[in-house]
Amino acid sequence: MLFQKRLDRARNLQRRQRGLPELGEENKSVSPNEEELVEIERPSPADEMEKGDMFALMLSGFLTIFLPAALILTALALLVCWMFGLL
Repeated sequence: MLFQKRLDRARNLQRRQRGLPELGEENKSVSPNEEELVEIERPSPADEMEKGDMFALMLSGFLTIFLPAALILTALALLVCWMFGLL
C-alpha cells in the first residue's frame, strides 16, 4: 500500500497512547495482562481515505466503466443509422 508506513506509525502511536507495546517490540520480561492482549482494530477503508480520494474513485470508475459503454452504444447507434440510411 502506498501509505503503509504512515498507517503503521499511526497504529504504533495509538498503541503507545493506550499503554500497549508497539507492534515490532517483544517484551518477554513483562507478563501479558488483558490490556496487552487487546488488538487494535484495523480502520475501515473509508477511514483510511484522504480528502480527494472519493472524487478520484468516482472519476476512475466513470472513465473505466461508463465512458467505454457510452462509446460502444454511440458506435452501435451510428452503425444502425448507417445501415438503414438515416445518416
